[in-house]
Amino acid sequence: MSPRSLWAAFTTTPFDKKLLRRKEARTYNLDPRFLQFSGGETKWESSTLALEHGLGNPYPIFVDEELTLSKAFSNSVGPSKIIPYFYRASGMFEQDDITITTLVTSSRFGAFRQLIERYQGPISVTIHVGNTTSEIRAVLRSLKSLYSTSRSMATYVDVHLVVDSFDRQFNTWRNIARLFARTDYIMMLDVDFYLCTDFRTFIRKTPHVMDKLRRGNAALVVPAFEYTKYTDGLDPSAFPKDKRALLNLVKSKRLGMFHASWIPGHNSTDYKRFYTAPSGDVYKVTQYTSAYEPYVVMKKEGPPWYHSLRPGMFPNHDLTSSQMIGTSNYTATVTFCIRPTVRTPFKNAKAGSATLQGRIVWAHDDVQRLLGDIAEVVYLDSKDRAEFLAAFQPGGKYFDVEGIYRENGSADIIGVFDKDIINGLSTSVKWIAHNGAGYDPVNVHACIKRGIYLSNTPGAVDDATGTTALYLLISTLRQYAIAERSLRDGKWKPSGLSTKTHDITGRTLAILGLGGIGLRFAELAHAFPMRVIYHSRHKVEDAPEWCEYFENVDEMLAQTDVLSVHVPLRPETVGLVGEKMIRALKPGAIIINTARGKVIDEEAMIRALEDGHLASVGLDVFPNEPEVNPRLLEFPNITLLPHMGTENQDSQRKMEVRALQNLRDYFITGMGKDLVLEWRNARKPSL
Repeated sequence: MSPRSLWAAFTTTPFDKKLLRRKEARTYNLDPRFLQFSGGETKWESSTLALEHGLGNPYPIFVDEELTLSKAFSNSVGPSKIIPYFYRASGMFEQDDITITTLVTSSRFGAFRQLIERYQGPISVTIHVGNTTSEIRAVLRSLKSLYSTSRSMATYVDVHLVVDSFDRQFNTWRNIARLFARTDYIMMLDVDFYLCTDFRTFIRKTPHVMDKLRRGNAALVVPAFEYTKYTDGLDPSAFPKDKRALLNLVKSKRLGMFHASWIPGHNSTDYKRFYTAPSGDVYKVTQYTSAYEPYVVMKKEGPPWYHSLRPGMFPNHDLTSSQMIGTSNYTATVTFCIRPTVRTPFKNAKAGSATLQGRIVWAHDDVQRLLGDIAEVVYLDSKDRAEFLAAFQPGGKYFDVEGIYRENGSADIIGVFDKDIINGLSTSVKWIAHNGAGYDPVNVHACIKRGIYLSNTPGAVDDATGTTALYLLISTLRQYAIAERSLRDGKWKPSGLSTKTHDITGRTLAILGLGGIGLRFAELAHAFPMRVIYHSRHKVEDAPEWCEYFENVDEMLAQTDVLSVHVPLRPETVGLVGEKMIRALKPGAIIINTARGKVIDEEAMIRALEDGHLASVGLDVFPNEPEVNPRLLEFPNITLLPHMGTENQDSQRKMEVRALQNLRDYFITGMGKDLVLEWRNARKPSL
């Protein structure tokens, strides 16, 4: 604060957060250890002028930073955990510099790295993280890797994290990046665009342009282009570097206005005038319409800010003419950017062919978005297994297919992807993207032998399957299923029911297999709170401190009230929860299974129910679905669901998108993110 400051000032100071972590963690459903990166108090001080005149107060007022930020973005779709300057750039920036403000999701780190290396200037980025411990860990690992391998990242980039369950609050994220930019001027840019010209130097060395921006009522629009042919846009190093080269490509119709098919188009840039204006000319835009303009340079404190109540697929949707009142747009004829054909461009990217074996129910638009610019998409139309295999023979419809999207519904037509199916695929097939966390319907060993990569969709199913397990836990401990049946039969509460039911709070939950789903269920159960213990093949390195690891499974079972099974179905896990393990549970325990039916020895489980060793079971999966052992239906004290784990549109869309993303990643980089465990082990030690 300057000696003669007129206004009150505020700064943020750190404080001891240990006492608040558990409360905050419960509020945001986060591991308390992740809260150490944020927090503090906003310190409000009276101005020096007020103090000189005997007004104000020499002692500052402290307001919790969490409260301040929550009110700053209170118009967003839902509450968010905002962590400013999670990473802070080490570079010192001049106040009249231009900060690129952008947003990045975890799948766009490749494009973001390219932007950083190209710009070599200040960048303020908001990175969204889904509100699950597993996703937070994954993003933190990726960020650490990016910072440790890129000197430019450490020098130029301020990272602000937003942790919440809302995956499309784009305008809120843009506003956060803008708020925490550390220079007077900003450029709002989508991370996928390639900066072909050094607009930053041009603007800062052109006095009349800087004068316009300095007044705060002007913005400079940087025109954007895209290639008309897919293959021309793969290599940004070949993009034009000056207006003359750009015009040659425009005249040959190899390059055109970005999203030229959109109506009304980019009238705010006035492309016809841009093409004819002398190089170096800066002209006032007189035709502003609502079009896709993510490339605007303006004063940070000036208008417009994005409307947070509208998620905003594109920023221009909120930069309408009504919000630009009092702001004049200008275009400089020496500045432009190009969106590469492939949003994460790699020189080895290739156009391929993908066949979708099964239904796309929720992600129809995403098929085009993720695969439309890099692959020819062919849909399954085979009537049976024989016709399907015939199509992979020379001259067949699928003969040149490189990637396959598979979902479980296709088994009704062609059966599971067993050894016969895998061996019948043409040699062009290199990737199978399975839609589902469990991938036992695909013979992974046959895939490895053929050199066909297999991916699944971990993470996308965690929340839905975790909440299904939570329902089974509550229903079995409280016996809600038998109570509901009694009510539907026209009766009231069954007599003596309270002698068979228990509270959830304080009970011990044992997780067998602390993967993504097991961890998500543990987080939900811990909120009651329950004591959470677990056994996995190895101790989970990043497990929360409240998850107690037992190397000896029998010792764990002896302390267990509820055992929840979360192991994948493999030959070695068939019947894993058998007579020995069930009898190791203390009498009156409960078993929950949302993994695969065959992981439990069904006969041993039924015997334990019959003799009372097990008080109840909650099952969402069965060994021979859709068939259910009729003996299970005779137990009124158990809860049964018809494999409802991911039966909701939100999770199913996430699964479809994640499977499609694996195909896209393969076509672009030669490798997807979700390679299954057997393949990862087969690739060692080269990984």
